[in-house]
Amino acid sequence: MSRIIDDVSYPAVLLVGKTGAGKSTLGNLLLAQPYDNGPFQVSADMESVTQECGTAKISIDGVIYNIIDTPGIFDTQLVTDKILEEIAKTIKKCKYGIKAILFVLEAKRFSAEQRGVLEGIRNFFGEGATNYIIAIFSHATKAQIYDRDIMRKAWNQPVCSFIEDIENRWGISPNSDYFPPDDPTHQARLGEIKAFISSMRGVYTTEQLEKSIQEQEKARRQKEEEEERKKQEHEEKLKEIARKEAEEAHKRKVEQMERERKAKQEYEENLRRKQQQEAEERQRQMVEKLKQEERERKIQEENLRRKQQQEAEEQYRRKLEQMRREQEREEELRRQREREWELRRQREREQELRRQREREEELRRQRAREEELRKQREREENLRRERERQEQQRLQEMYRRQREEAERERMRRMEELQREQERLRRFQEERRRQEERRHDDDCRIL
Repeated sequence: MSRIIDDVSYPAVLLVGKTGAGKSTLGNLLLAQPYDNGPFQVSADMESVTQECGTAKISIDGVIYNIIDTPGIFDTQLVTDKILEEIAKTIKKCKYGIKAILFVLEAKRFSAEQRGVLEGIRNFFGEGATNYIIAIFSHATKAQIYDRDIMRKAWNQPVCSFIEDIENRWGISPNSDYFPPDDPTHQARLGEIKAFISSMRGVYTTEQLEKSIQEQEKARRQKEEEEERKKQEHEEKLKEIARKEAEEAHKRKVEQMERERKAKQEYEENLRRKQQQEAEERQRQMVEKLKQEERERKIQEENLRRKQQQEAEEQYRRKLEQMRREQEREEELRRQREREWELRRQREREQELRRQREREEELRRQRAREEELRKQREREENLRRERERQEQQRLQEMYRRQREEAERERMRRMEELQREQERLRRFQEERRRQEERRHDDDCRIL
C-alpha cells in the first residue's frame, strides 16, 4: 500500500488529473503491480477515493524516484482548495523537486471540461510547469494502445495544440484486459512513459510553485483594484452631471425673476404717466365744465378702479400661474432625477448580475481560490451596499432640502404679492382722498 507523504527523499513524479481518469491505475502499472491491487487504491465508481497524496518508490534506468498519486483536481464532489493545498504541501516536501508531471486524461474528444482541468493545472503550477508535463491517455481502445498512429489520428485541434505546447511528450496507459503485463505492447507503452520521465531536464521546484501562487494573487488584486477604480470614476461622473443640472436650474430661476422685476417696473411707470396725463387733462377742463366733469369724473374713477382691480387680479393670476408652472418644472426635475437614480440602480444591478455570472464562471474554472474569493466578495458586497445606502440617504436629504427651499421661495413670493396688493390699495386710497380734497377745494372756490 502507498503511504501518506511525510518526506520525499527522491525526485518526484506527480500523477494529476480528474477523478476516474486512471491516475492510480497508471501508478500501479508503472510500479509493475496489478492495476487494481497495487500500492495506489483504485475506485470502481466516479467518486474519488484518493483524498490525500500518497507515494511509492520507483526505479527508472537505475534512478529512484518517488511517484506521487494526487486527489482528483477540480472534482465537483471535493473541496478544491483543500485538494490544491494538499498538493502544494506535498510539492513543498519534495526537496529534490518534481521530475515530471503526468497529466492523465481519457482518450476521447477533448471536451470543455478537460480544457478546464488543463487550464486549472496551468494556473496552479504556473506556465513554467508546461516544460515538465507529459500527457498520458487512458481508457484507450485496443487498436489505439497497439498503434500510436491510430491514437494520433483521433485527436482534434485542441488536443493537437496541447501536445505541441508540451513538445510532443505523450504516452498511452495500457489496458491489462487487452494486453497483459507480460505482453510486448503493454511493456512498450510503459517504456515510452518511463523514457519521457528519464529524458526530462531539470526539475519543477517549490520556488516555482510559490512564484506561481504569488502571481495569481497579484493578478487577482490588480483586477479588484481596476474594478474599484472604474466604479469610482462612474460615481464621480454622476455627481458632476447632477451638480451642473442644479446650477443650470438656479441660473434659469434668477433670470426669470429679473425679467419679472423689469416688467413690474415698466408697468408701474406706464401707469404713473397715464394717471398724471389724465389728472392734467381733468384739471384743464375743470373750470369750463365743472358739473359735467364731476359726473364724468365719477364715472371714470369707477371705471379706473374696476380696471385697476382687474389688472391687479390678472397680475395676481399670472403670478400664481407662473408659480404653478415653476412647481411643475421642479416636480418634473425631481421625477427626472428619480428616474435617473432608478436607472443608475438598474445598471448597477445589471453589472452586479454580470459580475456574479463572471464570478461563477471563474469559480468553476479555478476553484483553487474559492473560499478566499468568497469571503473577499462578501466583504466587498457589504461595503458596496453600505456606500449605496449612504448615497441614497444623501440624495434623499438633498432632494428634501431642495423641496424646502422651493417652498420657502413660493411663500416669499406670495408675501411679496400681498405686500404689492396692499401698497396698491393704499395708493388708490390716497389718490381717492386727494381727489376728494381737490373737489372740496374746487367747491369752496366756486
